[in-house]
Amino acid sequence: MSRARSISGAFLIGLGALSIVEGLRLRDDWLGAKLLPVALGVVLLILGGAHVWSRDPGEEPEAPDLRTRSRVALIFAVLALYVLILPSFGFLPATAVFTVILIRALGSYSWVTTVGLTVAIAVGTHVVFKHWLGMALPVGRFGI
Repeated sequence: MSRARSISGAFLIGLGALSIVEGLRLRDDWLGAKLLPVALGVVLLILGGAHVWSRDPGEEPEAPDLRTRSRVALIFAVLALYVLILPSFGFLPATAVFTVILIRALGSYSWVTTVGLTVAIAVGTHVVFKHWLGMALPVGRFGI
């Protein structure tokens, strides 16, 4: 196992543990205030453990090619677009636009599958954030 992997794994484990401890220390009646830091902490613990205890493949990874870098740039551009249109479009339509662009650009799904996944993701996140966690979401000019 490479030393860099061990160090990065230990860092992720420490960051995850800190996130869990701080999330549980929050004194807030709203469940959502504790949920995100604790959930992220658990994910960081798992990823850190995977770094520390995984086998070293024995070869260095190759630098990403132009297509891979273009896909990463597209993700950042679509994310910036999402942030820009969120206040005026509202959460549900902006999330649908964000999701449909990413699914079409990064996946090889038919339009029927893309629309089905988009509706499921947009409505599912809307239900979780608005109804389960009680968050106030932007409604935008569409009123939804």
